[in-house]
Amino acid sequence: MRLLSHVEASPEQMRILADTRPGFHLVRGAAGSGKTTTALLRLRQLCATRLSRRERLQQDAPVRVLVLTYNKTLEGYVAELARQQVPNSPGLALRVSTFSKWAVGMVGNAGLVDRERTRTAIASLAASIPLPVDFVIDEVEYLLGRFRPENLDDYLGARREGRGQAPRVERVLRQRLITDVVLPHIAHKEKYGWRDWNDIAVEAAQIVGQSPWDVVIVDEAQDFSANQARAIAAHVSTDHTTTFVMDATQRIYPRFFTWTEAGIQLANTHVLRSNYRNTRQIAAFARALVEGLPQEDNGSLPDFHASDHDGPLPTVAVGKFSNQVRFALRHLQTKIDTGSDSVAFLHPKGGGWFDYLRQALNREGIEWCELTRASEWPSGPESVALCTIHSAKGLEFDHVFMLGLNQQVTPHGKEEGDATLDMLRRLLAMGVGRARKTVTLGYSADDPSTLIDLLGVGTYEEVRL
Repeated sequence: MRLLSHVEASPEQMRILADTRPGFHLVRGAAGSGKTTTALLRLRQLCATRLSRRERLQQDAPVRVLVLTYNKTLEGYVAELARQQVPNSPGLALRVSTFSKWAVGMVGNAGLVDRERTRTAIASLAASIPLPVDFVIDEVEYLLGRFRPENLDDYLGARREGRGQAPRVERVLRQRLITDVVLPHIAHKEKYGWRDWNDIAVEAAQIVGQSPWDVVIVDEAQDFSANQARAIAAHVSTDHTTTFVMDATQRIYPRFFTWTEAGIQLANTHVLRSNYRNTRQIAAFARALVEGLPQEDNGSLPDFHASDHDGPLPTVAVGKFSNQVRFALRHLQTKIDTGSDSVAFLHPKGGGWFDYLRQALNREGIEWCELTRASEWPSGPESVALCTIHSAKGLEFDHVFMLGLNQQVTPHGKEEGDATLDMLRRLLAMGVGRARKTVTLGYSADDPSTLIDLLGVGTYEEVRL
């Protein structure tokens, strides 16, 4: 699977690379603005600067460098790119990891239960709360990830930015969530010796005696929780340079927090404004999906004015799923050069939802690979990848197909400002933003996702199958 092509730093990126001062730095920008590229160029620059200083001062200890990603797929992608960017030097100790793997390495995984088991346990306590069960689960994960265990009552008066306008969670309901769900859940975990991923983050922040990191790069930081940010901040050297790279508009998990409450004082904030990846048509298509959503300080809408090249209008194919797949494969075989271009089929769910597509690709003799949760980037000749939209965060492809966008796979509440709908809008826009050249969406007219109604008039070409 082809990696990001080599790029030279733009004037916009050069200003960021030149800032090698110690402290916490934030790099933010919309999809397509080159955030991951900037992170890797900054990684190379900071490593070179630190190695030069180490040699000048004749220091024995290696420069310790940590690159953290949110999921395994991005870890594999960034690890491969980092190996190309960073010199192989005995004076440099480089680690690329997901946050979870890094934290478990410090505190161990005894009693660790997976996220689905945790969600099931919370659901069993949520019946008494007059809110949708899935919303309660997300709300509990949000408050546990944002506040330290000893400060859970801070949730009662906190602004719930990033959680949508509905359902409303007034102070009385917040107290009930703590009393009837959160505290019993914590007691249940203690009784059975369970630890969840938030516990791992909290414990990692309390570990002492670990060798600190001199350079830290955190990619897709908008989906890290406050407790994860606290853990990172607890393990940096006194003159560290730590860079968080993010776009709050692409946040697809309920993990809003402020840097101040996480104990992080930013030395500088850099903003990437140009859109190097998307055509103007793709950026306009993505923008319509998130326009009108509440904008956080660290978020940026896709900007077609910031793109410098044009391409065809995105395509929306309407018909039975089998016809969507047939249309996509015909397009793939006749209009895409798979010898040089990369192709991704993305889906909100993945897994078994890809079964029909897998069979169709095999029948046509098209080589493909799976990217979801792949901790090593595929090194084979395949140019076609299957991946959940969640796992595609931070990646890019020449052509993106998202088929089967029916309401069954994008369920949400009916209230205006529903938190789940807001998340789905960000998720689909993020998937669209992975594309460099073309985007194709598909849905059945019998069960269209409500997201289809949000597509901007004139931003796409519809094809009836």
